Amino acid sequence: MHGTWTLIKLVIRRERLITPAWILLLAVLAAGQANRYAQSFPTTQSVADFAREMTANKALTAFAGEVYSPTIAGMAVWKNADAIYTILALIAILTVIRHTRGEEESGRAELVGAGVIGRLAPLTAALAVTATSMLLAGIVTAFSMIKLGFDVTGSLAFGAAITGIGLVFTGVGALAAQLTEGARTAIGLAAMGLGLSYLLRFVADGGAGAAVKWASPQGWSHLVQPYAANDLAALLPSLALALATMAAAYRLNARRDLGHGILAQRPGPAHARRLSSPLALAWRLHKGLLTGWSIGYAVAGLVLGALALSIPEVSRQGASVEEFLRRYTASPEAGMTDAYLWLISLSLGYVAALYPLLALLRLRAEETTGRAELLLAHPVGRLRWAWSHLVFALAGPVVILGLAGLAMGVAVGDPLSVLPGTLVQVPAVWVLAGVGVLAFGVLPKAAAAISWAAFLFVNLFGEVLGPIIGIDYWVAKYFVPFPNLPMVLSGEAFSAVPLLIMTALTAALTAAGLTALGRRALV
Repeated sequence: MHGTWTLIKLVIRRERLITPAWILLLAVLAAGQANRYAQSFPTTQSVADFAREMTANKALTAFAGEVYSPTIAGMAVWKNADAIYTILALIAILTVIRHTRGEEESGRAELVGAGVIGRLAPLTAALAVTATSMLLAGIVTAFSMIKLGFDVTGSLAFGAAITGIGLVFTGVGALAAQLTEGARTAIGLAAMGLGLSYLLRFVADGGAGAAVKWASPQGWSHLVQPYAANDLAALLPSLALALATMAAAYRLNARRDLGHGILAQRPGPAHARRLSSPLALAWRLHKGLLTGWSIGYAVAGLVLGALALSIPEVSRQGASVEEFLRRYTASPEAGMTDAYLWLISLSLGYVAALYPLLALLRLRAEETTGRAELLLAHPVGRLRWAWSHLVFALAGPVVILGLAGLAMGVAVGDPLSVLPGTLVQVPAVWVLAGVGVLAFGVLPKAAAAISWAAFLFVNLFGEVLGPIIGIDYWVAKYFVPFPNLPMVLSGEAFSAVPLLIMTALTAALTAAGLTALGRRALV
């Protein structure tokens, strides 16, 4: 453990801007939603009526969870808690892997280890700072709710639920960092765990019952029931899993070589006859990512499509139901099932926007490791090399969203019925790909940060989460592509105009990025 405190100070210095920013963001999400509801529902009866309407809306219940407390604070938690849990879990994964596996992959860990640093000090420093950040996120969020005048016990329970999910995925991220040799692979492995956790919680609240929720770390935080039962005992599995994964990470860290993982990478073939072009090489590099996303989206499509059969129709009376149908349907004949299928397709599109960014970051990884320089020493131009990766960044969303649409269609009994709703998301996803190409060409050192910022911006300020912090819909309409898509599954006629505009914007961003790539020095 020698040198742990020095490394803790180093990690804090590197996180001094981003960590306070996301902690503040989560507190704003929680307090902003509570303040919004306080203005919208001035009486106890009005918020009780709202809670009753939301309880009857099984589509929203699957997304947000069960309504446990028909109060302003309870409904604010119902509305945004699952979003906060998911965002925090992703942040925990990225943070702990960045300061463990990421440091080894870049070679900095070897330089630091050449000094008087104990073997377990880097892992301990990463876990200490990340876990403390998770605790601060819970404390700051609880304090923000208390400052608004809500119940202290309920606010502290909400903060504990936030910290609990953060600690779980801090441990999961640390364990993934020991298993794999690459930071991207570690993030993918940990994110698969997060996706499974979310899917189990979604299925449980969609109708499978509380027994399924007990199998999900996100479900454990939901079962705390802030402002209702305030059951902190529901977090015991979270604490146990966090400690178990962290202990396993320490054990594996002591058994592996620096720079290597427990799961060894497979050696390539002795004679790579199939790697006869940059495109063939890019396929070898991208096929694992594409296969994982394809399987995940196909499974998610089957499960989420099956839930559509259990969505009951509800009365169209009530301001909340009318608002929900206004946002997700375009015809008075469209029902709750139609709105659910469109909302699922839209949500899959928002998540799929991450795929092209991850695929394009492979370009940056090839450049920083020097492999791109070796390739370009042969008669391969920069644009040909870049396009070999861009093909998968653009085709990948078509594949994964197409599979999800087919799987949902099979689940509802008509294989092609949902496919238009998922494929119409593709041009919006491509816009994010264009942003990634532009960042790689113009600001390569900041490409990863810009890509993640673009993804978070689209998801936080889009039509899905924007209203949580009071962002008007027109803001999302102008700055986020997804709200402009035709709602083809819920009564709106197909229009190619927004899709062509998004495709043209993608082409312009891509062209600018590739032009900048052709003129800059490789770094």
